[in-house]
Amino acid sequence: FSKALSFVYKSQTSRKMARSKKDTSAEDERKANLRKDIDFVEHTWPAEKLYSHFGCTLEKGLSSEQVLINRGKYGENRLTPPALTPWYIQFLLQFANFFAALLLAGGTLCFIGYGIDTEKDQTNLFLGIVLYAVVTITATFSYLQEAKSEKIMEGFKNMIPKKCKCIRDGKNTVVDAWELVPGDVVDLLDGDQVPADIRVMSANELKVDNSSLTGESEPQDRSTDLAKDSQGNLVMQPLEASNLCFYTTIINSGSGRGVVIGSGDRTVMGQIAGLATETSNEASPINVEISKFIQLISAVAITLGVVFFIIGLTNGTDIIQNVVFMIGIIVANVPEGLLATVTVSLALTAKRMHTKNVLVKNLEAVETLGSTTIIASDKTGTLTQNRMTVMHVWVDNETYLCPAGKNIPDLAVLSQTPADEPYYDASSPGFKRLLQVATLCNNAEFLTKNDDGSYMDLKAEMNNPNFNILKQAATGDASEQGLLKLVQPLNDALETRAACPKIFEIKFNSTNKWQLSIHSQGAGRPPLLVLKGAPERVLGMCKSYFAKGEVKEINASYNKTYTEAYEGLGGRGERVLGFAYKELTGMKDDFKFSNKPAPNFTMNDLTFVGLISLIDPPREGVPEAVIKCNRARVKVYMVTGDHPITAAAIAKQVNIISQENIDSGDAIVVKGDTIREWTEIADPVEQQKKWDAALDHKQIVWARVSPAHKLLIVENCQRRGEIVAVTGDGVNDAPALKKGDIGVAMGIAGKDVSKEAADMILMDDNFASIVNGVEEGRLIFDNLKKSIAYTLSSNIPEIAPFLIYITAKLPLPLSTVLILCIDLGTDMVPAISLAYETKEADIMDRPPRNAQTDRLVNFRLISFAYLQIGMIQALAGFFVYIIVLNDYGYAPNILMGNGLEWFKHSVMCTINGDGSPKECGFGCEGEDWERGYCEGGCQVPVTSEVDPFIEFTSAGFRGDGEYTCNRACSNYLSIPSDKLTDAEKEAFVDLCGDSGDSTWGFADRGFADKDAIAPAGAMYFWNGQLQHLPNKNYQSSALEYAQCAYFISIIIVQWADLLICKTRKLSLFQQGLQNDFMNFGLLFETVLGATLVYTPALNTVFGTRPLHILHWFPAVPWSMFIFTYDEMRKAIMRQNPDGWLNSYTYW
Repeated sequence: FSKALSFVYKSQTSRKMARSKKDTSAEDERKANLRKDIDFVEHTWPAEKLYSHFGCTLEKGLSSEQVLINRGKYGENRLTPPALTPWYIQFLLQFANFFAALLLAGGTLCFIGYGIDTEKDQTNLFLGIVLYAVVTITATFSYLQEAKSEKIMEGFKNMIPKKCKCIRDGKNTVVDAWELVPGDVVDLLDGDQVPADIRVMSANELKVDNSSLTGESEPQDRSTDLAKDSQGNLVMQPLEASNLCFYTTIINSGSGRGVVIGSGDRTVMGQIAGLATETSNEASPINVEISKFIQLISAVAITLGVVFFIIGLTNGTDIIQNVVFMIGIIVANVPEGLLATVTVSLALTAKRMHTKNVLVKNLEAVETLGSTTIIASDKTGTLTQNRMTVMHVWVDNETYLCPAGKNIPDLAVLSQTPADEPYYDASSPGFKRLLQVATLCNNAEFLTKNDDGSYMDLKAEMNNPNFNILKQAATGDASEQGLLKLVQPLNDALETRAACPKIFEIKFNSTNKWQLSIHSQGAGRPPLLVLKGAPERVLGMCKSYFAKGEVKEINASYNKTYTEAYEGLGGRGERVLGFAYKELTGMKDDFKFSNKPAPNFTMNDLTFVGLISLIDPPREGVPEAVIKCNRARVKVYMVTGDHPITAAAIAKQVNIISQENIDSGDAIVVKGDTIREWTEIADPVEQQKKWDAALDHKQIVWARVSPAHKLLIVENCQRRGEIVAVTGDGVNDAPALKKGDIGVAMGIAGKDVSKEAADMILMDDNFASIVNGVEEGRLIFDNLKKSIAYTLSSNIPEIAPFLIYITAKLPLPLSTVLILCIDLGTDMVPAISLAYETKEADIMDRPPRNAQTDRLVNFRLISFAYLQIGMIQALAGFFVYIIVLNDYGYAPNILMGNGLEWFKHSVMCTINGDGSPKECGFGCEGEDWERGYCEGGCQVPVTSEVDPFIEFTSAGFRGDGEYTCNRACSNYLSIPSDKLTDAEKEAFVDLCGDSGDSTWGFADRGFADKDAIAPAGAMYFWNGQLQHLPNKNYQSSALEYAQCAYFISIIIVQWADLLICKTRKLSLFQQGLQNDFMNFGLLFETVLGATLVYTPALNTVFGTRPLHILHWFPAVPWSMFIFTYDEMRKAIMRQNPDGWLNSYTYW
């Protein structure tokens, strides 16, 4: 939780190492290069040039000598880890900032004060321990967060292949993947993980799974051909090249051989790793808010502390005592409990979100999601289900909606659901034939084995309304699985296949682009040939078509209808497959079918049945979730590596873009090629204009983008002041996940690297869960506002005692330790309980908060907490404090000006006729309370004998004057005659002699407080009456009782404060008291306060006293006044929502 902690400490400048301009320039250049496509050109070279460049041949690979040369030139095939600081240095750096140093210095001074204090006042000791503990705990939280980038790099390391097969010196050998160098010839087999970026030099039906890099659901064909675009130009972008296999991707099927052209950091994966570890986590909005708040509070606290430290020095107060009071003012201003309050509040919200399938790794991410203005979402697996599903069929010359059912009951519901398109007719002969071909010409099979070894009866399960065949695991590629799942609720696939067993097959390959199988029909019928594949290839092998139960010859009219249907389905972003069949009349099942060297059966006179189109469909709830985001004024961008047509089709289905906005120019699909063109613009201003022109659109789809492009999209959105949430599941998403204000990874389909880089993980991979997060994020911002308003209100009654103590010299009404008891004790649970408040009804109808104007702590909240509620609370505290001191005999009129020496010297007073104190002050320094004559003189008030050295006469204190406190043998001869009685003169002569050489007396003694000197005739005053002897213990205890009462009064007025902070505008009677944890909080602070007051051991530790029960009640009317005042304020605001009160006090 370091970011929320950084409210106390984050000082970025203290962490940065000084670098030369040259180093900075090189680093900037490296960052810029990482944001461009990797600079491969080797995939466009002729084979001879490639072999010559690296010193290899396809048959013999590299020689051992050339391996060493290339390794020296290119380095090892390893990802360069980021420079890491030792853990202990990282930990110590958490203390290297101003605020931490301030609190540590304060704690140290407290320990020093305790060490040199002869009376060993434990207040300083306890305060020092608490300040050190706050700093240490905060630093520990910060340190734990900073290990994150190391974990991300570990995630990349876990992806790196361990071994691979390569050719060296003409021999096949197995080497560690890190040993590969550019020029190595590597064999790629089905299931292998690609050990480097490799150019394919020979291939046999080679397919690679690039989904972790590009988000493409389907395996991609790889061949030796140089990739060319539609204009016949060579494709320069590596991610678009069909003759490259990329580091850490998986060989899906087939085999091949290739030459390593990129290793280590100079690979697409190396670029992603560099981006992921280079991009720094952005400070979260809540972190920024709390940091600004603490900066403000700290500036106020430090300013007040220093000012009153100087005032204290001018008053002559002991420097250590002054330092302790300065720390007291700082402690009173800074809400130390805010750290725990924010942490626990975020943790509680994270716990709530876990029940909604959202795992929160970084607690601050919860609030960040609530502040989000843009959600940049990956398509595959986040917005979509990441499984190909049948959407339409074209049969009987018509296009029909054909959604796959979860089970038979669900299929019945689907067929009755109103739609914009007609549903298929399951009884149609054409549709039945299409289903048969799709079932037979299909190698996908359901995995029905249970954990206990038994097998699932799929046919029976299809009647179970709770069963979902769409989620059933199956073998085969994504499209074949989609076809199989369409078929199963309509006709059991096992039964269909059992009735027509396969007797021959030609598998799909990238050259033919079709798949064929021949099946026995039994009962003396000829074998049935079924074919599926690319529609244009399948139609080209047909001479007739089957429609409405009849076979007819293909003509121009049919071709036109077919073309319109094919292009229409393709334009929706759907993958279209064509299906055909033929009964092999004249052949029998035992015929030896063969396709080598050429097929021994005819294949150019098939009958075309129709088309089936598949798409990775949107997840359930996503379209509604996007609408909810739009209502909350949160933009949703689709950011995908998939084809623009497919991306746009899905975006329309999930409401990310609309045709209306496309037509009006408010929506746009931006391609990766376009971004590449922008990055080539040399003028940064012009480049920025291009980005701004695109980002000004209301709705945006980013298609065919690379990992570097994703990062640029996020950075440019942030440049415009947007709060960006990034979702993703692939390795390619890691840089953007880390760069975004909040990264959201997928828990099921997500790679470990993306999970490590993210702040939150969707356990169900469902975009709709993000919307729940937005709602919770907004709720926690509201509740944090309430919690801070509650916490800040007690700052004024905490600060005011110190200010009054220094300025008016009133005996200190509240000790520093009791302030900590409030901030870290009684206020904690009530403040946290506000996190349990339920959301307001309009929470998702508001726009995202404006980070520039809608602050966590604004002037109105400060005004409410400090100038309104805080002032009332301070008045309540002083009221109770004065009542208690008065009850112990110290009337309010004698307190002012006498506070600085209250704990060190006994107060002396003159009295009125009714015995009440009239005028008070302090006598001389030091109070030795032995009776009679003493060697050197005694200060005990005179009784019967005359002591010329003391400050008392039979009438009382001598009062202000030069010879009141410093009467001694050494100076008695200089005392004016009118200052001595005859008896005193005789006593001086007796004790000192005529010369005054004796050392008796108080030659160096002064007044206890020269600004608060007791009047002439004053006597010691305690227990409400004049006394002959001082009693500092009584006087100190009376003040401690008053301080304790002040402490209790804050608890009592905080009852009302907690209740009024439940709502910002609604009446408490509307909101109710359903927050059980808050009700417990009210009880908790009261019981804790009573425990601190009435437990003897705690009295010693915290300086509390067992308060008389009646002294709890003077604060109650003030608490009632606070509640009544705020209810009236809110009522006026509700009645006049545009009024002055709402404008200036609605926080």
